[in-house]
Amino acid sequence: MKMSLKNIIFILILFSTFIRLFLANSLEFGNDEVYYWLYAKYPDISHFDHPPMVGFFIQFFTANLFFDSELAIRLAAVIPTSASMYLIFLIGNYLKNEKVGFISVLLYNIHIYGFIISGTFILPDSPMVFFWLLSFYFFLQTITKEPSRKLYKKILLAFLFTGCAIYSKYQAVFLLFGVVIYVLFYKRGWLKESLFYAGFIFPILAICLIFYWNYQNDFISYKFHNDRVSLFSFQFNKNSFSREVLGQFLYNNPYIVITLILMVMAYFKNRFQFKNDELKLFFACSFPLIGVTIYLSMSRDTLPHWSGISYLTLLPLIAVYISEKKEILKKLKVGTLSFLIVLIVAVFVINKGWFLPQKKVALKEKTGKKDVLLDMYGWKQASEKLTKFFKAKDLFQFPIISNKWYPASHIDYYIARPNNMKVYGVGELRDIHKYYWINKEKPFLKNRVLYITDSRNYKDPKILYGKEYTSITKLKVIPIKRGEEIVKYVFLFLLEK
Repeated sequence: MKMSLKNIIFILILFSTFIRLFLANSLEFGNDEVYYWLYAKYPDISHFDHPPMVGFFIQFFTANLFFDSELAIRLAAVIPTSASMYLIFLIGNYLKNEKVGFISVLLYNIHIYGFIISGTFILPDSPMVFFWLLSFYFFLQTITKEPSRKLYKKILLAFLFTGCAIYSKYQAVFLLFGVVIYVLFYKRGWLKESLFYAGFIFPILAICLIFYWNYQNDFISYKFHNDRVSLFSFQFNKNSFSREVLGQFLYNNPYIVITLILMVMAYFKNRFQFKNDELKLFFACSFPLIGVTIYLSMSRDTLPHWSGISYLTLLPLIAVYISEKKEILKKLKVGTLSFLIVLIVAVFVINKGWFLPQKKVALKEKTGKKDVLLDMYGWKQASEKLTKFFKAKDLFQFPIISNKWYPASHIDYYIARPNNMKVYGVGELRDIHKYYWINKEKPFLKNRVLYITDSRNYKDPKILYGKEYTSITKLKVIPIKRGEEIVKYVFLFLLEK
């Protein structure tokens, strides 16, 4: 008996989930991930860097951190992404048929941002992607049509999930912007519907909660992000621009980006004709964010994953475009399997050092400085070795200080948490971020503290804290090995007033 396409899709999503669970369980946290663990440990209605939804997701999937491991915490990314894949199928099926939905899911599984960055690693993008796609799915079924009473429930749900997306990450405002632009230009009939305006209550509520937190904290988030994303700086930044363009090309998979470009070219040459209402909604909700991030990169440092959700949204449309190509399903299946095999190999590259050249560095303080893979390796090893030293020297009663949110959050999770120790960020607000507020929830620092850093982020404590502490003693230098090679060092100091 031949299996239905829908059942095959469920198997594909289940297989994808197991692969991401394997990755989630095999890799230590990266800098950003372990920082967002703090959002769950110290919840608030908003935070310095981002809205709080990622913290709420972590709390939900870990039973308020009762299950506190990389796998448990990353469930807040893995499980919603499986649901997002099904949403992509539903959107593709709605556009044309189950085949298009299936192709959409295959494309999702070779999308680096969708599968890894937001789909395995726990970031604000994880809940944002889920709510954005859920919202877009309902908008697609409503505002592309003329207003009617039977669409009222869905339009309200669309706005509700838009609010949730905004409460996950600021980029989701572009979804709301796209909807407004679409209605203004193509479906003005909705402007006569009071329910359309009522729907804005949900995103406005999310924005008000973020605004209220900032009102209480001197609008610190807006000042921080304004420095990062100012729209009116005209000094061309060649490095940022080239990094953004290349990053978008790689993060969203070159195959997907090239196919998207070909699709757009075919559209303007009238070689790709599709339902005009739906197609314009896709364009309105996706291209503005892509364009703005590229524009910002001309003068500011940007991150390529900022526009990743736009490319994910366009996957069903790309699937429609390529669905009639010969043997496209066979090619995508092979591509998906190959991509998943590469990811599994990548785990062993990070954890075992496979294929990596050995690098000898003269100074211990600079060992591994240029190896970005070490952000996700070595902290468990450091924890085991430091815990033994703490026990031998009876150091558990001393608080730990760090000058920056990274590696402070790594130290907090891997070293302080299992030993019931406290971590303070001692530095400028722009460096310690969330720790500025965490510090307020703890007793004052003692006259004797521990300072921990590693050779990836080494800062001399005498330069940082020499004016505050009269005695600074190096207690221990811990080598971190990957296989037989020392790849970095962790340094422990005792600072005394």
